[in-house]
Amino acid sequence: MDVVKLLTYAYVIFFIFAGLNHFINPGFYDAIVPPFIPFPRAVHQFTGFLEILIPMFLLTKWRSEAALIMIVFLIVIYGANLYVWVENLPYGNRVFTNLQHFYRMLIQFAYVGITYIIYRYE
Repeated sequence: MDVVKLLTYAYVIFFIFAGLNHFINPGFYDAIVPPFIPFPRAVHQFTGFLEILIPMFLLTKWRSEAALIMIVFLIVIYGANLYVWVENLPYGNRVFTNLQHFYRMLIQFAYVGITYIIYRYE
């Protein structure tokens, strides 16, 4: 099995657990949804559902389409992390420093990059 295929499986598993966490630990996500978004719990649970569903399509014949959708999704949901950074809100029980938020942003770029690698995979 090649490296990109293994990466894809690990990626899908990671995002399934990340999506499930929206339902297991909803209070964490309630706190980071910007106040201008109505029905914050419903919105972040829908986001969690998409975090489970979209990556699963990376294992199908619609891999390329799912990867492009996932890239857009990752960019859009980073808005919540940016909101937490700008408003200096806590992630769970701790407040990140600017450097930690910067690292979090780099991780988001890495997710996008990995998704692009999966997109380009033949």
